[in-house]
Amino acid sequence: NCCIFLCYVVHVLVGVMAGLQRLISSLMPSKTVYKDILKNYFGLRTSLRLQYEQLSSTAIETEDDIDDISSTPQSCPEWSSQSRRTGVIALKLGMSQLWDKNGQRIPVTLLQIVDNQVVMVRRKEKEGYNALQIGAVNHSKIKRIIKPILGQFYKSDVTPKRFLQEFRVTEDAILPVGTHLYASHFVPGQYVDVTSKTIGKGFQGVMKRHGMKGQPASHGVTKTHRKMGATGGGQDPGRIWPGKRMPGRMGGKTTNTLNLKIYRINHQFNVIYVNGCVPGHKNTPVRITDARRRPHKTAPPFPTYFPDYIIPFVEETYAEEIHKPNDMTIQFSVQ
Repeated sequence: NCCIFLCYVVHVLVGVMAGLQRLISSLMPSKTVYKDILKNYFGLRTSLRLQYEQLSSTAIETEDDIDDISSTPQSCPEWSSQSRRTGVIALKLGMSQLWDKNGQRIPVTLLQIVDNQVVMVRRKEKEGYNALQIGAVNHSKIKRIIKPILGQFYKSDVTPKRFLQEFRVTEDAILPVGTHLYASHFVPGQYVDVTSKTIGKGFQGVMKRHGMKGQPASHGVTKTHRKMGATGGGQDPGRIWPGKRMPGRMGGKTTNTLNLKIYRINHQFNVIYVNGCVPGHKNTPVRITDARRRPHKTAPPFPTYFPDYIIPFVEETYAEEIHKPNDMTIQFSVQ
């Protein structure tokens, strides 16, 4: 009887192990999917970038040929005041300072646009609205991506990204899948709206969370110096009114900051300098879009900036009122 029981237990264990192996193999992507994703991750270029390489390798003999070639494709529509461009996803690097031509110091926040690329296009005919799904920061560990998201990147032929955001656009601002976005998407002097998550402070009291005064330090006060006091509830109404300011979790909420001016753009490292502070700690993902309340006065790169390998590359551009580091602060003239 013991031998029969042992054989039965071994048979059950073998069946359980085989079932677990089949379950794990079904959840993991196939070797073909992994091979294609890794090939895309380690150097597969999109068709748009291949067109740029072909354009840069083409020999230009005369100045007339240079004038005929534009930095944007000929099929791109013209910008209008009703057009709405896509936004980008940036990482907050920290804060610094600039000076204007009058010597006034201007605090700025550095935002770096890293590996921004169009992942998906949503059309009004199918989804009911026009939008672009933008991905940022190449994912370093593909095995941590769930299978549905990995299949989405595989279908779009785009390197897997860490952050995904969707931006509403107009019909004339739709970009093809795989298009890269750079800091040159914006221009110095324009205004932008940023959205990011504030720094989480944890559970805090009313003095820190709402700025309340607290109780007196003496004259009969015992162990209630930082308390909020009465909450206002008596026999009538017999409850606390909704929205009463009380202790609770502070920070960690998505916040919009509107109408921040761009003072400087570093095109080499895709860093933009915006006026003032931006919510969040370092390396926080930040949504950047054109300001809705302060629209463009002149046409921006539309629908986005396309690299031009013919025009000389400009490393940095500044707003008109900003003093450049290489400019002289004192000028002498002979009379």
